[in-house]
Amino acid sequence: MQHAFAWEAHSLDPLLQVRLETHPEPNVRLDLLVSRPDTDRHTAVELKYLTAAWAGDTDGEDFALKNHGAQDIRAYDAVKDISRLERFVGRRPNWNGVFVAITNDPMYWRPATHGRTTNADAFRIYEGTALTGKRAWGPNTGAGTMKNRTDPIELTGTYPLQWRDYSRVPGSRGLFRLLLVEVGQL
Repeated sequence: MQHAFAWEAHSLDPLLQVRLETHPEPNVRLDLLVSRPDTDRHTAVELKYLTAAWAGDTDGEDFALKNHGAQDIRAYDAVKDISRLERFVGRRPNWNGVFVAITNDPMYWRPATHGRTTNADAFRIYEGTALTGKRAWGPNTGAGTMKNRTDPIELTGTYPLQWRDYSRVPGSRGLFRLLLVEVGQL
């Protein structure tokens, strides 16, 4: 996904400098850094590819996507990416950030219908959710779920989430949807 994104960005604007898996400062890692030095504009990009099992052929290429599952943990990581983008671009003029998630798992975009509060509610990235403020696990979250993810996440901005259809391939779980969250403004 990173390579395809980088290729497309550079194809759209050959003056863009696109770097993958960058470390622009100590303890900061970015999936992509897209810059136009001639205009002093820069975009930090974080990508998530959240798949449910799907196998098939698309345009002559065979795919066998794995079922990632653990939607609560993966959604925590998505919210953390948005927070990291806030911190990184918030200190820099002429910078913005973009978080992009692509999934064929409706558990990310479709709200649960059971109506119960869960320990992961703060990290749900459902259609129509607005992420803002402090996001923390519920009081009965298991240690295994929170392993390496214990810290609450504080968002300074407000991010209304809107999923869009991205592509469709044959079969069950063949609908892929995209979530794009812009952080900061140029």
